[in-house]
Amino acid sequence: MSLAYYAFQEHKNLLAMGLHSLKPDEWLLPDEKLAGQTALKQSLWSELGERVYSQLPESRAAQMEVARTLGEYLPEHYPDLYAPCSDGLVCRFNDTTYQWDDPDIALLKASWCVQEDLCLLQPQDDHYRLTAASLCAPSYWRLLEKIGQPLDRIHAPVPDYGEKLSGKINRFFQHIKVDRPVWRGNWSVVTSDRLYQPGNEESEPITSPADIPRRCFIRTERQTLRRLPQTGAVVFSIRVQIKPFTDFLDNPAWLNELSNALSALSADERDYKSLHPVEPALSLWLEHHLAGL
Repeated sequence: MSLAYYAFQEHKNLLAMGLHSLKPDEWLLPDEKLAGQTALKQSLWSELGERVYSQLPESRAAQMEVARTLGEYLPEHYPDLYAPCSDGLVCRFNDTTYQWDDPDIALLKASWCVQEDLCLLQPQDDHYRLTAASLCAPSYWRLLEKIGQPLDRIHAPVPDYGEKLSGKINRFFQHIKVDRPVWRGNWSVVTSDRLYQPGNEESEPITSPADIPRRCFIRTERQTLRRLPQTGAVVFSIRVQIKPFTDFLDNPAWLNELSNALSALSADERDYKSLHPVEPALSLWLEHHLAGL
């Protein structure tokens, strides 16, 4: 599948799960930015430490399992980019070998081999908790506030989550099959092309619609969920793609779908997506630009 997938084109309800069956050969999708984005992950780890990688002791076995899974999967599907080695992986794109020799950082090292962020969710009683994560491209959330938390607390900021989606999500996690991984999309409009956006910086609001194409980006997430067969943990991968609005100025269908998706959002949903720096200028710009096409 193409990475140029924009979730608002398909399902516009924030509380819609929007799940799709995931083909095995489309789990992780490297592109021409692989070397640069994996180098950025290591730089962020050196600078930010636990803010981009955190783990609980009970995640060690699952960390090793996901690392070894990647060690088999990546050379099989992308032999030009990866090669197997004893309990590790050779990344040909940067001439580096990673060994899964420390269960406390196995997920961290595995994440340095791919563009996706990697999170581990493990069952405890009747819910799933975030037990480890390498998170270098967060979309307005902070890892240290979520590590160790169950799904309901992780998703507490989502409007109406507890009333409308909590039970559905928890049941879904209980029934994810090893041989039936899934994926879904998410989106927002942002004023920065930085991958690392935990939401601790205030963006200067856009007040003039004329500034929208120059300052706005569409930020999308391709999320996958895959159960590990040995530990039963669920691997949640997040691949972020950021495109400037200038890429879509002559694409009225795309802009119209975005306009419709924005119109369908409630005030709470707009707040959750952190759209306040760009609204209402964005809606006005879309209306005027589309009228002129």
